Amino acid sequence: MEQDPTWVFNILWTDKAHFSLHGDVNNHNCRIWATSNPREYTQKPLHSPKVTAWCGFTGSFIIGPFFFETQSQVNGWITETVNAQRYLTLLRKTVVPCLIQRGQVSNVTLKQDGATSHTANPVKAFLRQTFGEDRIVSRRCRYPWPPRSPDLTPADFWLWGYFKSRMYLSGPSSLLGTERCDPQRSILHTSGHVALCRCWICHSSGVSSPSGGGHVEHILV
Repeated sequence: MEQDPTWVFNILWTDKAHFSLHGDVNNHNCRIWATSNPREYTQKPLHSPKVTAWCGFTGSFIIGPFFFETQSQVNGWITETVNAQRYLTLLRKTVVPCLIQRGQVSNVTLKQDGATSHTANPVKAFLRQTFGEDRIVSRRCRYPWPPRSPDLTPADFWLWGYFKSRMYLSGPSSLLGTERCDPQRSILHTSGHVALCRCWICHSSGVSSPSGGGHVEHILV
């Protein structure tokens, strides 16, 4: 940042998330406290229909969301598991062409999480060929990202919550009823400022910082 103040706004923050038709949450990760024992319940299918979305954005533009799915003549659109080959196809045929079209492929620094599909050898070889070693932030690369840092990544602390709040507001009755909602450019730019602030709080002064070098979400609330 001292060498290039605009650097953080050229990070292509990428991530994927599941969008359930019924807006279900994983109850192993979510606890809801109440003063009384709830007696009401609602029957739901064990597995709600869902789609897996990928999205990438910088401080000035957004790419996606794109969905990992295939069309069947019998069952319609079916969500696919994100493996290395499908992720590589997304990068090669969609993401990089979008960056080239915008004239940004030589400017952005790609950040991705450490999912196995992201760090497979063919994927890493393609990323290094496209971005070079110095413009990739990922596990098993020169610049790794902390593996359990959801409070530092804009896709986690802002983007998916924004998308889901917009999508579930209309109460879609089918997976085809979800509409694309693009954030304004000013919001994208602000997310870069917030990410930088969070990283600074976590990093500055090490263990003597307000967060002690750990999670910062409880400090920002």
